[in-house]
Amino acid sequence: MPYIDETLTTAQAAAVKNDAEIWPKIEADFQFAITNLPTTKPKGEIGRVDRLAAQAYLGKVYLYQKKYTEAPALFNTVIAAKASLTTMPFPDNFDVTKENGPESIFAVQHAINPDGSGENANVSDMLGGFYGSAPVNCCGFYQPTFDLVNAFKTTAAGLPYLDNTYRTAPIIKSDFGLTAAQKAAYVLDKTFRVDPRMEYTVGRRGVPYHDWGIMAGDGWIRDPAYAGPFVGYKHMIDQSAFGSNAVKGALQITGLNVNIIRLADVYLMAAECNVDGPTPNLAEAMRLVNLVRQRAAALPGKVVDGGPAAVYSVQQYTSFPTVAYARSAVQFERRLELALEGHRWYDLVRWGTAKSVLESYSTFEGSLLSSFAGLTFEDKDAIYPIPQQQIDRSQGALTQN
Repeated sequence: MPYIDETLTTAQAAAVKNDAEIWPKIEADFQFAITNLPTTKPKGEIGRVDRLAAQAYLGKVYLYQKKYTEAPALFNTVIAAKASLTTMPFPDNFDVTKENGPESIFAVQHAINPDGSGENANVSDMLGGFYGSAPVNCCGFYQPTFDLVNAFKTTAAGLPYLDNTYRTAPIIKSDFGLTAAQKAAYVLDKTFRVDPRMEYTVGRRGVPYHDWGIMAGDGWIRDPAYAGPFVGYKHMIDQSAFGSNAVKGALQITGLNVNIIRLADVYLMAAECNVDGPTPNLAEAMRLVNLVRQRAAALPGKVVDGGPAAVYSVQQYTSFPTVAYARSAVQFERRLELALEGHRWYDLVRWGTAKSVLESYSTFEGSLLSSFAGLTFEDKDAIYPIPQQQIDRSQGALTQN
């Protein structure tokens, strides 16, 4: 990218080339923020950025450059300034009535206007509403995949299937692939052993969804044959909050904030540094991952017909025997904890695993949904192209990456 700041005129900005590395500029910007921002919210306004947010974000900038020596001190400072993650309920991060709570570090602020309109609302997620008999009707995008849902399955020891054998039978399919008669007689399979975070990330047929009632299956989904039987959970709000936190007549537009960095993310970024740094500290990495899992284990499972909707099991790691195993555990934990929050793609790219993971995913997902079969990945897909319109307008200043 070209780097353009407030010191340039419009004419000068138009001539800036994109032939210089801008990471140092980004680092300097965050460092300036750390030096000059207070530890409390400026002006007492909760939506403003404080020093803690700048420290967390500079740590993330270092992590993306694999500066494992510089990043940990920033992450540790943030962690030390907060109470233990285990004291912060997981669902509060996605509860519109509990926004900007103790886990929030940097969040995009959204609100319904006093007149009920949604110009300052969460239009980013508005296409993720549902269909048919669902309380929110529009627009059916952003459905969780079979691969994600099954990744929440746990072993007899209560740990994730790090080797991807969660893809082997039996597969959590909800009512997908059943005949009309079978769907009419559908009974929830409660025998799957899963991480309870699944129920607060994904909606599946027969299980309570927020305070909306029992998730109805196909009746809430735009095209289950194309994108599967599941719906997202984190981006929708309780029905009881519609009155003051959703646009009347367009309930898919809500006042729900979007978390950019929250404390669990910082724990797991710090764990990653302890695995991939020049002097691996696998014990510390495991401690941080286990704290995230300890909180997950405390989540109440969903109840159906007086009993649990699944066999809920999240246990602690007792050993990170090798760097490779620790790396897999940290990366898998990021997938589970931060699912559907917008991190996954960027994680895969910076880990250098986007091609292998996405093509492997395509093989599995495509065996169930033909629209996801046969996907391929090229190295150039890991970065965004510069729009041709901008190259044309720059009159030669910009070149394609």
